[in-house]
Amino acid sequence: MINEVGRSKKHFILMGDFNYRFIHWPPLSNHQRATKEAADFYHCLEDNFCTQHVEFCTREDAILDLIISDEQNMVRDLVNMGPFPGSDHNALSWTLVVGTSQDTVSRNRFDYNKADIPALKTELGKVNWHELVSNLSAEDSWNVFREILEDLEYLYIAVKMLSSKRQKPIWMTNRALKAVQRRHQAYRKYRDSKHPAYVKAVKTAKRLLKEARQKFEVKLAQNIKEDSKSFYAYARSRSKSKVNVGSLADSSNELISEPKVKAEILNDFFASVFTVEKETDIPLLDTFLGDKLVNFEVDIDIIKSKLSTLKADKAAGVDDMSPCILKAVSEEIALPVAMIFRKSLDTGCVPRDWRSANVTPLFKKGSRHEASNYRPVSLTTRFAKLWSLFSEIR
Repeated sequence: MINEVGRSKKHFILMGDFNYRFIHWPPLSNHQRATKEAADFYHCLEDNFCTQHVEFCTREDAILDLIISDEQNMVRDLVNMGPFPGSDHNALSWTLVVGTSQDTVSRNRFDYNKADIPALKTELGKVNWHELVSNLSAEDSWNVFREILEDLEYLYIAVKMLSSKRQKPIWMTNRALKAVQRRHQAYRKYRDSKHPAYVKAVKTAKRLLKEARQKFEVKLAQNIKEDSKSFYAYARSRSKSKVNVGSLADSSNELISEPKVKAEILNDFFASVFTVEKETDIPLLDTFLGDKLVNFEVDIDIIKSKLSTLKADKAAGVDDMSPCILKAVSEEIALPVAMIFRKSLDTGCVPRDWRSANVTPLFKKGSRHEASNYRPVSLTTRFAKLWSLFSEIR
């Protein structure tokens, strides 16, 4: 049965008393004596990439009752409810995630495939950066640079509207979509699944859908080094369960579902585990007799080289500047970026955007209702990372 449902490529969940005696899960061959049938069953689950979620004993000192799914995140909050009335097995309770309702959200986004890069480079080349930022601080110089680049993006890059409600799968071509529509039209017209016209439309649609999916997946695999983001986005879209931050317990152990309050709970926890160095307990360094780094030159060529090697498929930081555009205009923006770096060195001030980050909570293990079971992942601006790399090189 496991092999059959594994080959079906459909999402499933199996639960019940499988009568295979396990002491630990996953089975530890060196510490427990499992029967040959139990070992074969475990290897069958592994071969079909299934997940077994019960890790505690459900009958005396053995794990007999199992919950098996094809996705790791389909089962959460598994609880042992104690002995089931009239049975020597324990009752189990869990949350099953098989589908999530998603609000339709529309937003505007730059279509970089339709960007007029030559015009954008020409306009940036006309800007007199020495006149604009010579007498400004590092923060003000950064703001001027950012405003100019944002204005030019709106002038020379097309804007498209993205909706969370997709009209068709991302892999489906327009030709395949029309074939599916003709199949529906044939059935509405004849109301007979055996009619020759409908049978022909079904075969055509099936063939085009198969070809479209195969070509799309082959293209993703071929371009995975240049565009890994699209590959993993498509892999996530194939998952039935959507993993997100659910309700969180506050200080009074009440579950909170309001997004703003959840963000504050996570922020308070992340701030509480942040290490703050004591300024009164600074270790003393031994006398340094070597050459001291008094200053270093901000080399425009190095900045230009680093900008030109940015990965175009990476996400933007809090400044909303896409690496795709920064890479395309690296030669034109190397000078103002070098000037901002120089001002930051001279004044000891770093622009606020470079010190800010978009923080995403990632679940580790345990209960999803506890903020302590999440860890923060920060996405900073590309210029902050460039500044760090540039300082290490110099």
